[in-house]
Amino acid sequence: LRTPSSCTMLSLDSSRLTGSLPRELARLTRLTSMSMTGNQLTGTVPTELGALTDLTALYFGTNNLTGTLPTELIALTRLTWMGFHSNRISGTVMSEL
Repeated sequence: LRTPSSCTMLSLDSSRLTGSLPRELARLTRLTSMSMTGNQLTGTVPTELGALTDLTALYFGTNNLTGTLPTELIALTRLTWMGFHSNRISGTVMSEL
C-alpha cells in the first residue's frame, strides 16, 4: 500500500472487498475519515488503526468482521462517529470510545 501524503478520506463502500483489513492502512496517517461499509471483509479490526489519531469518522458496517474492538482505538480522541453494525463483533464497547 503506497501512502499518498495528502490522503484525508478513504471511502470504499460497497466495493466488493474481501479478506481481512490490511494493517498497512495505518500508514495513511492523515486520514480523517475511513469507510468500508457494505463489503465482505473478514477477520478482526487491526490494532494498528489506533495510530490514525486524526480520524473523526470510522465506518466498517455490514461486513463479516469478528472479535472485539482493539483497545488501541482509545487513542482516536478526535473520533465523533464510529460504525461497526451488522458484523460479528463481540464484547463490550469501551466507555472511552
